[in-house]
Amino acid sequence: MKRIWSVQHPSGQRAETLSRALGISPVVSEILVQRGLNQPEKAIEFLRPTLLNLNSPFLFCDMLKTVERLSLALKRKEKVLIYGDYDVDGVTSTTLLYKVLIDLGLQAVAYIPHRQDEGYGLHSEAIERAAKAGVRVLITVDCGITAVSEVELAKSLNIDIIITDHHEPLEILPEAFAIINPKLEHSGYPFRDLAGVGVAFKLAQALLQTLGNNEVGIHTEMEFLDLVALGSIADLVPLVGENRVLVHHGLRQMEATTHPGLDALLEECGLKNKSLKAGQIGFMVAPRINAAGRMDSARAGLELLLTEDPERANELARQLTRENQSRQETEKEILAEAIALLEQEPLPRVIVLSANHWHHGVIGIVASRLVERYYRPVFMIAEDGDEARGSARGIPGYPVLEQLSTQAAILTKFGGHKQAAGFSLLTENIGKLREGLNQQALAFKESMFQEVLRIDCQVTLDAVSGELLRQLEQIAPFGFGNPGPTLACKGIPVHSVSAVGKEQNHLKFRFGSQGEQEGIAFRLGERLEELKGSQTIDAAFVLDWNTYRGRDEVQLMIKDIQTVANWLKQTIQDDDSGTVCKEIAATQQEPEIDWLDWRNLPREQWPLDDYEQLWIWDNTGSEPILRVGNDERLNQVRDNKPGKDLGLILGVPLTDEDFKEGVEKLWRLGIFRIALAGFQLPLEEMVHQRCFFISREKLVQFYRDLLAESKKANPFHWVADLKLQGREKTALKIFEELGLIRCLGGTDKVVLEWIPAQKKLELDSSVRYRLARVRFEKAIEFQRQLLEASF
Repeated sequence: MKRIWSVQHPSGQRAETLSRALGISPVVSEILVQRGLNQPEKAIEFLRPTLLNLNSPFLFCDMLKTVERLSLALKRKEKVLIYGDYDVDGVTSTTLLYKVLIDLGLQAVAYIPHRQDEGYGLHSEAIERAAKAGVRVLITVDCGITAVSEVELAKSLNIDIIITDHHEPLEILPEAFAIINPKLEHSGYPFRDLAGVGVAFKLAQALLQTLGNNEVGIHTEMEFLDLVALGSIADLVPLVGENRVLVHHGLRQMEATTHPGLDALLEECGLKNKSLKAGQIGFMVAPRINAAGRMDSARAGLELLLTEDPERANELARQLTRENQSRQETEKEILAEAIALLEQEPLPRVIVLSANHWHHGVIGIVASRLVERYYRPVFMIAEDGDEARGSARGIPGYPVLEQLSTQAAILTKFGGHKQAAGFSLLTENIGKLREGLNQQALAFKESMFQEVLRIDCQVTLDAVSGELLRQLEQIAPFGFGNPGPTLACKGIPVHSVSAVGKEQNHLKFRFGSQGEQEGIAFRLGERLEELKGSQTIDAAFVLDWNTYRGRDEVQLMIKDIQTVANWLKQTIQDDDSGTVCKEIAATQQEPEIDWLDWRNLPREQWPLDDYEQLWIWDNTGSEPILRVGNDERLNQVRDNKPGKDLGLILGVPLTDEDFKEGVEKLWRLGIFRIALAGFQLPLEEMVHQRCFFISREKLVQFYRDLLAESKKANPFHWVADLKLQGREKTALKIFEELGLIRCLGGTDKVVLEWIPAQKKLELDSSVRYRLARVRFEKAIEFQRQLLEASF
C-alpha cells in the first residue's frame, strides 16, 4: 500500500528564534520545534543530556522501605533472589541488580524462568523452590506487577516480595512488601517510561547511595549504564526524558565497558573500539541475547553478562551468534508461511494467525515484520495442544493491551504495553479471538490503517551536507519516541539507479545532475523496473555516514521513494507555550489596550474602587503568577457599581517574555484595561535567577571550590547546598559542557571527576552560559526601556 507523506507547515518565527539562540542549522531547529522543544532552555537540555538531570530514586514512594529491607537482609545475611524475565530487558535488569547486590555484600542469587517450560512472569513453583532454599527476600525485575496469587503464596512462605517492574498494572495490585513501578498511579516518580532495567537501575542508585563504600569512586552507578542502555534500547521504550540521558551516557560507557561478556559480544558484532549508536545495539547486539531466550533458555545470555572470565565470555558470545542465526532462519520460515496465509484472502483490519508448529519464541519478531509489511495490528499465536500462547504488536493509535482486555473472557493470561503484549488462551478460542478483535476494530476510523510516513523537514538536495548530518547527530540517540529525523526532497534528479546486494534486493541511487549524492534503499530491489526510467523522484530519507577507504561521505538512507509522492500537509497545533511565545505586536501601541500608568503611585493611591473585578499578573515573587485581586477596598465594591474589569501588572516583569505572557493571559480573560503598578526595580540577583544566569565572578569562585575538593580526592563527592541547589547544578552543567568535570553518578549527592583543562577555555563556548548571559542582558535592557516608556 502506498504511503501518505505527512509534513507539517514550517513553524516560522519559533524555529528562526531557536536557530539564532543556539547557533544551529534552521533544519535542526525546525525539527526541534516540531518535537516540542521550542524553548531554548528545553532544547539545550535535550541536546546536552547530563546525568545531573536524573531524578532521585527516593521519589519512588516505596524506595526507602525497599532499601531498609535490603539493609536488614545484609545485616542478617539473608538470601536474596533476583527473579527476572528472559528478554534483553529482563536479562540486563537481573545482571545489573545481581552485580550491585554482590558488590554491596548481600547474598544474592539470580534466576530467569525458561520461556518454553515456565513462560513469562513469577511462578508458584519457583517461589516454593526459593522457600526451600532459604530465600527470605525475592526481587522481581521487569515482571511481577500482575502476580497477585504468587505474591500471596510468597507471603505465606515468609518471603518478602519487592516488585520492580515497568509494565502496565491491572486494577488489582499484588500485596507485595514494596512495589517500584513508575506506571503506578501514585508511584511518586515523575517519569513513567523507564524500561525494566531503568527501574532496576533506580533501585541500584538508591542502594549505592545508602549502602555504598565511602571510598569515593569505587561504587558509582556509571559502570552499569551500558547495561541500562542495552536493555532500554532493546525494549523500545521512548528515548526521551530520563531514558535519553541513560542511553546517551550508557552508549559512551559501553565503548569502554568493564563487563567482559558485553565486551566479547561487541567484538563478535564487529563493534568493538567503535563509536556506538543505538541502532547498532538494537539490530546487532540485543538480538543475540534475545535469541537465547527465544530459542531455548535465556541463561546463556545471563551467564555471558555475569561472567568475569574473558575466555568463557568469548565462547558464550559465539554460542549466542549461532543461536541468533538459528532464530533468523526460523523467523524467515514462519514469516513466509504467514505471508502465504495472508495472501489467500482480503487483508483484515486486525491480523490474527496461528499454527501448531510455530516457535513461540520467534512469533513476536514475525509479528513486527508483518506490521512493517501490512501496517495492521498483528496477533501471532503458537498452538501447543489444547493451549496456545501469542505475541501482539500494534500500530500508532491502536492500544494493544486495551484491545486484548476486551477479550479477557477468553484469555487465560495477558499483559504488556500499548504497542506490544503477550497472551495465552485455549486453542479452541483462537477463532473467537480473531472475530472479537476484528469486531472491536470497527470502532476505529479506516484512516488509522493507512500508513502515514511523517516527514520532519522538507529540504533541497543542496542542503544535504556533512555539517547538517553532524548537527542532526546531536538529536541522537535515535529510537522509539525519538526517531532519526526523516528528511524529504521533491523532484530530485536521478542520475542512475541499480540493484545491489547478494540477492539484488537493494537499490543504489546516484542523485543530482552529476550523480554527486549517493542513496541506498534496502529491500526495494523489486521496484527497479518501476524506478529506473524516472528522471526525477520524491525521496524520503535519513542521513548517515558512508565510510569507504578512510573517507566519510554523506549517504541518503531511503525510507520511501515515489515518482510523485502523495503529500499531506498539516499545521502544528499550538500548545499553551506556543501561544504565549507567538509574536505580540508592539504591545504599548496596541489600540485595544487602555493603559493606566500607576508606576510611580504609592499603593494607597491606586484608584481601585472604580473596578469590580481585578486580575493581577504578579511579578514580585520568584516566578510570575496570575491571581485574583484580594485588595480589601476592592472587596467593598457593591453591586450598584458599574461592572468593570481591570488587569494589573504588578512589579517590573523581569523579561519581555514575562510581560507578553501577562498581557496574553489578561487578553484571554477579556481584559483590555491594564494598569502598571509597583514598578520598583527588582534586585539584580533575582534577574540572575530568573534568567538562569550565573556571573563570571561566581563561576570562578565555584570553580575554585571544586578544584580545592578535587585536590583532596579525585573523584570526589559533592553535596549541593539546598538553598543554592539549582544554581550549583547549573554551574556544574556549564563546567561539564566545558569538559572540566564528569558526573559519575548520584542525585542528591553526586560523584564528580575533575578533568584538568588542557587549554584556556572561553565561557561563551558553553551554550548554556552564552544563552543565559544574552537573556540576562536583554532582560536588563528591557526593564530599562519599560521604566522609561510613555503610556
